[in-house]
Amino acid sequence: METASRVEPSSLLSRINVPIAVAVALVVGVAWYATWTSAGSTMALIAPSTLVSTDLVLFFALLVVMMVAMMLPSALPMILAFRAMTKLDAGRPTKPADNAATALFILPDVLVWGGFGVAAIFGLMAIGLVGSTEAMTGPFFFASAATLVAAGTWQVSQTKEVCLTQCTSPMSFVMHHWRSGRIGAMRMGFRHALYCIGCCWLFMLVLFVSGSMSLLWMGGISVAIFAEKLGVRTRLLSRVIGVVLVAVGGIVVFQLLRTM
Repeated sequence: METASRVEPSSLLSRINVPIAVAVALVVGVAWYATWTSAGSTMALIAPSTLVSTDLVLFFALLVVMMVAMMLPSALPMILAFRAMTKLDAGRPTKPADNAATALFILPDVLVWGGFGVAAIFGLMAIGLVGSTEAMTGPFFFASAATLVAAGTWQVSQTKEVCLTQCTSPMSFVMHHWRSGRIGAMRMGFRHALYCIGCCWLFMLVLFVSGSMSLLWMGGISVAIFAEKLGVRTRLLSRVIGVVLVAVGGIVVFQLLRTM
């Protein structure tokens, strides 16, 4: 069991069968397409003067789709590890995978990220960084730079390292936090979602503030998250990403000071 707990995410991905690979590719592709086609609507919904309750429900749904597009590829090793464990009986793979429990394991992750996205957007709206006609001013660019620098600094924090360790050790996570039954699957999914938030919450703030929720920034951040969670030279990669974020923040400040 100790050897199994050391299986790398890249190894789990290499074992994926064709039907699951095709299904995941289709889900991610549809999510990216839906995000692309609804990009204008998403930004229009967060105008404070016109936001109503029905818009909030739609906005949450659009954020959930966006999170599926961005986060499902990086969460796939964890999902595969959980699904593999549902085949075991007394430590041996003697039964079919429990796909319903796997779906319930995924569900909290998606909902927690959607809820975080809504809370983050409303917080940013409250301080005038999103949905305001005054957004593209000097203070906004300083806030954008500060967000980038904060995200870069977070990359070398102890909390980030602890959370990322859980996310890059899927078999270890599943074995140490295993809970039986469908309710247990949801509890495990919720715990995984919290670790995932701990890893990536500032990436999302960078997307909302500096990237203005553009598809280009979404793609770049998705690649960074996926690369981190592959578990290959994780610490070095996290620090490289941190340096890049801080450098981009410095460039934003430099360009702003030149125009003042």
